[in-house]
Amino acid sequence: MGWHVREVIDGDQRERRIRHVTRCLSCTLTCIHCGLPARFSLPPGHPGLGVVEHLPGATTPGLPDLALLHRFCRDDLNQNAGIALRRAYLGLATELFETGRRIRRHRRLGVHPPRPGHLEAYRKRWRVAKMRYACKACRYYTGSH
Repeated sequence: MGWHVREVIDGDQRERRIRHVTRCLSCTLTCIHCGLPARFSLPPGHPGLGVVEHLPGATTPGLPDLALLHRFCRDDLNQNAGIALRRAYLGLATELFETGRRIRRHRRLGVHPPRPGHLEAYRKRWRVAKMRYACKACRYYTGSH
């Protein structure tokens, strides 16, 4: 059993942290679909723009059936995909938007289907592409401060 050592925070640091958490909306307003912060200062058409939607069964405290989503996540509510795959799709859409290309539904994340006898190589490329785009989304949406 390990011991947890708490960091001693002086009063000035504590005040700065409290001020940051209470003022920084990007830390507290997250998409219910992918769990990443939603941004409101993005240009129109950006896949990461925050939108409020009416979703039956959403569990937002104090706001029944209202949920905060990214614009891309609102259009792609695939509940069968895991969180890493949801973030990967958002990361790819963000990359396409930033480079000026058209955002399409890339179910394969740019990985071509396997050739006969090369299924293992396809699986490896799929895992690499999925984690690459998921990490890209995490860096892009949480790297605001």
